[in-house]
Amino acid sequence: MSQENRDRAVELSREDEGYVITARWYSDGGSHEISGPDEVVIHLADDAAPEIRQWGVTSAVLHRMGRQVDDMVAEAHEMPSVGAHQVMVRRYVEGRLAELAKARGTTADGFESDLLAVFEDLTGRGHADPLGVLAMATSRPRTDLDHLLDVARQRNDHDGRRSSGAVVT
Repeated sequence: MSQENRDRAVELSREDEGYVITARWYSDGGSHEISGPDEVVIHLADDAAPEIRQWGVTSAVLHRMGRQVDDMVAEAHEMPSVGAHQVMVRRYVEGRLAELAKARGTTADGFESDLLAVFEDLTGRGHADPLGVLAMATSRPRTDLDHLLDVARQRNDHDGRRSSGAVVT
């Protein structure tokens, strides 16, 4: 969030098929970490169709609204990839991490190396904030991911493999 947004509440809203979802951040405490909202409110839109009013806010609606919250988090934190592209990138990262985990086996060590492979893939594709995308996709703070990437780089150096040497900022 910009300094201006840190000093006041931030509120973003979206309409989605008869519902209005509002996310509010009251303060991020000056942190540079990506954070979800302090509050999310979902309510029926004034012009909601009768069949939507009949069922209200269901678990299916909550699941669908998760995508809206992801978009609002990206917008609130002024991430360069907002909207459908950002969701597409996050889903790519989640899928790629799952593929790598399946390939190495669930009991094998290697999550850090998987993260590094995806980080280097995103960097190679010219993504503006690969660490931010990993943070969003894994729900981990940037500082934790930075540490895990360093661990993977050290392991790769010890194993005789060389990483691309991408710098995490």
